Amino acid sequence: MVEWIKGYSRVEYSEQAERLDFGKDSSFRMEKMELESSPSGMTAAAQYFIAQNAWLSDDFRQNIPAHNENIRELILAEIAPHFANVRQCVREGSVEMIYLQELKTESRQRFGETQTGILPVLEDLYRHHDISDRFNGVKRTIINYMVNKDALEPYEVPDTETLQALLSSYLDLPDVEYSVMPLGWLFDENLRYSEALRFFAGFVPHLMLGVDEDTGEVILLQMSGKEFARKVLLNSARPQPPRRKDSHLYVDMGYRVVYAIDLSGQYPVSNWQELTEKQAYWLKESMNFNDFNHETAEPVPANIGFFYDQDSIQSIVDRINQELEDIREQD
Repeated sequence: MVEWIKGYSRVEYSEQAERLDFGKDSSFRMEKMELESSPSGMTAAAQYFIAQNAWLSDDFRQNIPAHNENIRELILAEIAPHFANVRQCVREGSVEMIYLQELKTESRQRFGETQTGILPVLEDLYRHHDISDRFNGVKRTIINYMVNKDALEPYEVPDTETLQALLSSYLDLPDVEYSVMPLGWLFDENLRYSEALRFFAGFVPHLMLGVDEDTGEVILLQMSGKEFARKVLLNSARPQPPRRKDSHLYVDMGYRVVYAIDLSGQYPVSNWQELTEKQAYWLKESMNFNDFNHETAEPVPANIGFFYDQDSIQSIVDRINQELEDIREQD
């Protein structure tokens, strides 16, 4: 193990699955912004956020937290004027995020002509510009390594106070991690000399590398304001086996969601859509699945949907058909 990687990782055990929270998702709106100002120059902060669009693909969308008014002013003054498509996400009357797309032609040209202190960091972060292998659908086994940033030699970059403030705005949000996609990085001892890694280590509290187990390629560099932790669900927090109560089959879907399926009048099914009577309910906080009763439970609103993998759905369908067979034999 290289000395600049921590020899441990934090593990958090959970005895109870957390309930999914959809409350914040129902009250936001997207607003297109028409900026009157044109880009007058290229700052280090602008160059950092433009790099992906200029070097890798114009399809990239930059999402920058804008909950702080000072941060929002910096975005609109230094970065947003370089993009033709600028939108803001407003939630409950407050601007939450600014989205930037479609790099302007003159800004693309200015990017290549401008020399700022952040350029060596960007050239190290993106050592090549081919991203085809990142989106080819090939499955990877990723191993996470926590960076011991105190073992890295600092890399000071002048005139990056605005950039550091913008990047820190991600880390100020609760339960939010900021990630970048290095290109050309291999996980070895030489990576400790990376200008980009050392730059981020100078102001980001916690860093983690996501490494391809087979190739040793660094796929992801994650940053967080709090220590990274691997969450482990104890058996009590995992979905419990389905159980039947009278004519209903209760299926624990995880995240404190329980489906109640009425088996009365139900024919054998080959897929989930063929179920005639099914309703999702919330499992009350601290309630055991064995005590669940749909007659007293809170239904999940009809406008909330869930996605499950095909194997899980098929196992539930098989269990439903088995229950229907048992009912017929009992009759």
